[in-house]
Amino acid sequence: MAAQPPPPPLAASSAPAATPKKGGCFGRGCGFGCGSCLVIVLVFVLLIVGGGWWFFVVQASAAVTAPATLVVISQPITVDGNPATAGESLNAGNTVATGTSAHGAIDFPDGSYLKLAPETSVQVTSVQLQKNGNLQAIALQQKVGRTLINVEHLANGASFTVGGHSVSAEVRGTQFEVQVNTNGTNLIKSFQGTVKVSGGGKSVNVSKGQQVSAAANGTLGPVVPIARDPRDPFAQAAQCASTVSTGTTAGTVQTSTGDAISTGQTAEVDYNSPGGTVSVALCYPGSFMTLSLIEPNGTEHASRNGTSPVTGHVSGPPGKWRAIVHAIDVAVAEAYAVSFATDAPCSANNVDDGVVVRETLSNSQIASALADSGSTGVSLTVQGASSTSARIVYYSNLGGVPISWTIDFYAATPDLGAVITQVTVRGVNVTTQVIKNLSSYGGQSISTIPSGFTVDRVYSCASAGGDNMMVVEGHR
Repeated sequence: MAAQPPPPPLAASSAPAATPKKGGCFGRGCGFGCGSCLVIVLVFVLLIVGGGWWFFVVQASAAVTAPATLVVISQPITVDGNPATAGESLNAGNTVATGTSAHGAIDFPDGSYLKLAPETSVQVTSVQLQKNGNLQAIALQQKVGRTLINVEHLANGASFTVGGHSVSAEVRGTQFEVQVNTNGTNLIKSFQGTVKVSGGGKSVNVSKGQQVSAAANGTLGPVVPIARDPRDPFAQAAQCASTVSTGTTAGTVQTSTGDAISTGQTAEVDYNSPGGTVSVALCYPGSFMTLSLIEPNGTEHASRNGTSPVTGHVSGPPGKWRAIVHAIDVAVAEAYAVSFATDAPCSANNVDDGVVVRETLSNSQIASALADSGSTGVSLTVQGASSTSARIVYYSNLGGVPISWTIDFYAATPDLGAVITQVTVRGVNVTTQVIKNLSSYGGQSISTIPSGFTVDRVYSCASAGGDNMMVVEGHR
């Protein structure tokens, strides 16, 4: 949804900015500095794994199977009926279910994600990436409840499909919502791009700002503008995320949704900022809510405007910021969303103030670290830019055997997720065979890498000088 002009900013802060502490690589205090430490870890893993499997030379395949990752926002959540663990891998056949007041998400290796509202059940039926790491095919079956789907990469020929009750929704854009009711009826809304909805032998295109309903037998209703729904937080989430995206760094955006609140109630949302100007937005369907923003030092900024979206922009140090939502005059409980973002630049500055952690890995850091170590015939590069993931390409020609790997890194909260998307030996793609053999040793991903802190966000960007880098942000 289009961003609306912000109301007058919150009161400016008079508190001096704190000087951030510098941390070691991913909180480990590695003596080589962050870039060198991460390079050594990656090279070690890739050499050991690559050396063990280089002889599995097979015909190149179009796609590779990859796991998704469960993000637990609030419990209770189950996977296949068992208590869920934050960061656990999800593969084809796994079913995630949220209980009353529970919130969760499923993160995919390319940076796409699905958010689950309370009392929602979704089964993962397929997750495949192209050999270059882009999305090939993701398929889900939603049994009941409400989900928000955001697709990060959708290359030609790729698909992202969510099946409801007697209908299916295939995304052609980037963000949409699927609601499956207990009586078998469905509602699909598009917030960005176009969604192709099929049911009852008919297909319709639902464009940005539109919705379509479907009967339990799959019969589709007319495509109409999105109707106001006080209980739907995801329409608010789309508006808030768009609102804070202007003038901020894409990878720093964090959007939280909450259960419906009514007059006199409050709700809190935390954000671990890497520093800079913090932009915040509160979105809700109507009535009257206000927002307070509290700096890490306790300074409070109260909003002067209760019209959705309520926005604020405050410069301050790294640390934990808190938004407090106040339901002033909400006779019938309404859902809400809060989005944060900062204008922290794409630069290789690390932060570790004991609460907030920001670690970077740039191509210049990598080159310097490899040169300092005396490594030859080995290269690692951060490739491209993404607001929700980072891609690193490894190449070596040790012993006259050229080997290359492509790996996607993403936030497998609380850890750092990593999945192999392409492996070649002497120019021949061996991805399928490598992953098949690795999976027999405990999983299809390289691992979820413990980082010494909780990983909130992973993204990649290019500095003003064109230096591509991977950024990991989180908290202790």
